[in-house]
Amino acid sequence: MGEEMDQAKLVDMVTEELMKRLGMKSGNPAARPFLVVGDPGCCEVPPGVSVEYVRDGAAPEWGDCSGLVVPVLSENQLVLASLGLGYGAESSAIVGALLACVPVYVLTEGVSWRFARRDTPIAAHYESCEERLRSFGAKFVASGELGAALQAGASSDCPAPPANASDARGRRLLTEQDLKEVCRDGGELLVDRGAIITPLGRDWLRFKNVTVRREGEP
Repeated sequence: MGEEMDQAKLVDMVTEELMKRLGMKSGNPAARPFLVVGDPGCCEVPPGVSVEYVRDGAAPEWGDCSGLVVPVLSENQLVLASLGLGYGAESSAIVGALLACVPVYVLTEGVSWRFARRDTPIAAHYESCEERLRSFGAKFVASGELGAALQAGASSDCPAPPANASDARGRRLLTEQDLKEVCRDGGELLVDRGAIITPLGRDWLRFKNVTVRREGEP
């Protein structure tokens, strides 16, 4: 038993040190980049904002980012996303982000249907698709307002955890000591979708009868 505990502690120590060296220990959401759908240069990045680019076929780690920016949204991708369907880079990213409670910002200048006549039945349909996306939590912002919108804070729109839950979102690595600081006995622990819990941390959660729920999971 003592040898197993020593091995678990060693795994915890090595894991934590590795994550620190990789810069993955920070729990500050502002340190995490925003994902932009498209290639570098597809939109103007506000000063001081860290971004990474996601393309069709990529599967982002939503727990590692602060939000999603969609510079261009065609009629096809708008309708698919409003139906909760991901087929193509933009709709897949939007649906995935909303499921993970990651803020979504769509640039109004890139919404294709807005360049057509607005007084037609089909335009009314596309407008209703926009409204549905808004009801899901997506924001439509002008490019000149993007910087302020991003700085306003990505995670503020995420629902608060239940009263009996402890909130450890924003941490990519959770050790036993981290869990002792944020958890109460029993109840539920809410963590980011991609968060890593060390072996000793998992043992401690089982001992305290704490259920782990990853963000975006029912």
